[in-house]
Amino acid sequence: MTKKILVIDDEKSILQSLKAGLSDNGYEVFTHNSGKSVLDKVKEYSPHLIILDIKLPEVNGIEILKKIINYDSEIFVIMITAYGDTQTVVNSINIGAYDYIEKPFDLEQLLIVVDKVFNTKALKHEVEILKKQNNKYLDNKLVGKSASFNRIRKKIKVLAKEKVRVLLTGETGVGKGIIARNIHRYGNNEFTKERAFIEINCAAIASNLIESELFGHEKNAFTGAEKLKKGMLELADGGTVFLDEIGEIPINIQVKLLRFLEEEKFKRVGGVKDIKVDTRIIAATNRKIEKEIKKGNFRKDLFYRLNVVRINVPPLRKRKEDIIPLAEYFVEFFNKKLGKNIDGFSDQAKNMLLSYSWPGNVRELKNMVERILIFTEKREKNIRASYLPGIIFNKSIDEKNSDNKEKDYNYKNKINDSNFSLETEIEKIEKEYIEEALNKSNGNKTKAAKILGISRYSLYRRIEKYFD
Repeated sequence: MTKKILVIDDEKSILQSLKAGLSDNGYEVFTHNSGKSVLDKVKEYSPHLIILDIKLPEVNGIEILKKIINYDSEIFVIMITAYGDTQTVVNSINIGAYDYIEKPFDLEQLLIVVDKVFNTKALKHEVEILKKQNNKYLDNKLVGKSASFNRIRKKIKVLAKEKVRVLLTGETGVGKGIIARNIHRYGNNEFTKERAFIEINCAAIASNLIESELFGHEKNAFTGAEKLKKGMLELADGGTVFLDEIGEIPINIQVKLLRFLEEEKFKRVGGVKDIKVDTRIIAATNRKIEKEIKKGNFRKDLFYRLNVVRINVPPLRKRKEDIIPLAEYFVEFFNKKLGKNIDGFSDQAKNMLLSYSWPGNVRELKNMVERILIFTEKREKNIRASYLPGIIFNKSIDEKNSDNKEKDYNYKNKINDSNFSLETEIEKIEKEYIEEALNKSNGNKTKAAKILGISRYSLYRRIEKYFD
């Protein structure tokens, strides 16, 4: 990310020396020798930092500072003041100046203050980005041992080193967001984990707001735009923007996004000046994007721009080897978050997890583990089969029931069997009634206990006996 500085001073020698010295230290420097038209220059250059002389002939520096802060409070301002002008310094700091430097000063002294500005700006920016994340417990670890997931893991490590656009496809909940975050996280060039990663769910933003969210807007660009707002693409300058559910973006916004991908610049809503940023784009969709193109819902040229490298993430039901490692990882993850100490799943519970189709994919598995751990006592060591949600528990029961339908319980023949045991037969019947009650109650154990005419405690005891 280029760090841009605007120097405003009426002394030509100061402008020349500061431009030369700051440029030599890697900053992009612009100069302006008047107090007039300052906001025009701010809009033209979009500086991150302004070095402003407080004594200008046409306009007082304090008045200019007020206008800058009112236009964009995120711009940092260093004031150049005369020696001993204490009251003016206090006023400028109260208004919003970041720091000041007294004349006469040398370049090394100024560079220390400038460096402090950009360190502070980076920390502030990081806090803003973290606030924009939907889940402060973001789970970024890549977990899985299936052949298909190992292939994806290898691609991630290659893609992380390059500024290349990636299109992630696959069903909802397969883990496209985690893959995007890892492409960003593993980067070892300018797109490193220290840079911003901003995730935008295009389906969750109203169509009339998405342009402003992506590209930002100028003050008074529309009713309610009371101040300048930087969009996600601008906030992520030097980092990564993850456009989740890209297929939901309206056609008119697709045109503007296409231009950004072609030229790496855009205009804020209501703006006239192009803003250039160095932002990596990763997009994802659960739609069949080629079908959306045929329907006219998605631009073909935008698809080609996004589809430089494509990763299709298989659903969880097609990579069953990943189910148990993921489930055990989520137990560990939520143990830390909830202060629990659960070891994992019982063998029977694992078999039930493997027999379920997981239509909600990894997200469904993660949510299930979190719910179970919330309601599991700290003293428990394993997640038993009876703790699983009814939809999973019943799936296993249904499979057993289908097997049982093929058996003919001929009581007359059974009682003549030398190995006949009345207790065993009663247990079988009891187990079948419990299964049927759980089926009818859709796994709700309280309702099942009522159907059977027993207490919930008695039902739990029998479930542990027969199913764990």
